[in-house]
Amino acid sequence: MRFLKEFREKHMQSNLALAILSVIIAMFVWLIISLTQYPDSQKTIEHIPLSRNISGSVAESNGLSFISSDVEEVTVELLGNKLQVGNLNNENLEAYIDADSVSSAGTRNLTIKIKGASNINYEIKSIKPATANVVFDKMDTREFDVVPKVPNVRVVEGKAVDQNDMTCDPSVIRITGPSSQLDKISKCYAVANKEFSLDRTYVVSADEIQLYTEDNALIDQSGLKINESRFDITVPVLTQKEVELFVSIIDAPENFDASIINFDLSAESVVLACNNTQTEIPDKLDIGKVSLSELKKGFSKTFLLSSRLEGTDYENVSNIEAITVTFNDSDFVEKPMILDKSRINTSNEPDASNYKYEVQSQRLEITIMGPEDVLAEVTPEDIMVDIDLLNANITSDSFSWNARFSCKYDNVWVTTNSKVSVKRTKTN
Repeated sequence: MRFLKEFREKHMQSNLALAILSVIIAMFVWLIISLTQYPDSQKTIEHIPLSRNISGSVAESNGLSFISSDVEEVTVELLGNKLQVGNLNNENLEAYIDADSVSSAGTRNLTIKIKGASNINYEIKSIKPATANVVFDKMDTREFDVVPKVPNVRVVEGKAVDQNDMTCDPSVIRITGPSSQLDKISKCYAVANKEFSLDRTYVVSADEIQLYTEDNALIDQSGLKINESRFDITVPVLTQKEVELFVSIIDAPENFDASIINFDLSAESVVLACNNTQTEIPDKLDIGKVSLSELKKGFSKTFLLSSRLEGTDYENVSNIEAITVTFNDSDFVEKPMILDKSRINTSNEPDASNYKYEVQSQRLEITIMGPEDVLAEVTPEDIMVDIDLLNANITSDSFSWNARFSCKYDNVWVTTNSKVSVKRTKTN
């Protein structure tokens, strides 16, 4: 019994070894037959990047650059010796386009080719996709003026921000990119989107650059390089105040009651701003002077606010450039009158000790204006004419001089501008 057991165990181990050896021999025979009878094999390699390198090509010699392509990577089917193509992958193969047929900017449909592993023989069965639409253009660097934009700024009560007074440092931006894309840029904004409330001038950094076409379409910045990385925007904060407007009357007699004159203004007030904290903005602003003699029926005059504010620290932020002033004449009437020589006097005669001055005009035709009931009582004796020669530079013995009128009534005035002839006679 013991003999039979040992015999059985010995032969079982021998059979297992024989089986394993048989499998190894069969695999080796299969490999030999496969390599000798079927040496070539087909292999698919995916995700091979499309190269942008066009060095040495006609396109490069014409100053062109590979801008973009609608193909990023390709899949290739290869046929070759299975021992060799087995070593090929997407790292030792390169997909490229032939740019020798490209001599000008634009989009070209070009065939995709494969190169790499020159020591391995293989046949390219297919490339998918087989072509690519490639954009070529000349790269350029240009400068553009930068306009600051702070859309979310707020100010406390009594303060104002003028977007037109904001400044940006640097004020010029350099952008590198395809010429065709640079040609589209019309406006360049440095934008600070931060939300904040200000009570004084403030400097904020821009967090983005926005480029626009002439038609105010936002430009995609992919493919563009902005050479400056930081833009500081100064936001000037002004003190502002609503100011009442009025008109002054000049050349009125001392006894004239100017309170009876009323004007209708196209705007009763404007908002003024000032960046000088030491300057106080007034409650009222005199926008112009009107001579009393100008006030006739239908009087109207326009004053430019810019002229009134010139030389001051104030800035008009109301978008009102001009004020039209109209005389409210509904309570007044006009009346013609003739004055004789006796109503005309001279005063402040130069060198009166050596010269005598005599009025030559015999009469003056004038028009007076005032309330209707008052004018009914006014007579020529109530009007005086003064020829004031103070500081007069008289070069001739006969000359004409402006007449100044006054009336006994403080609500009546003369609307006529008259000159009176005067004769000077030497007394010594």
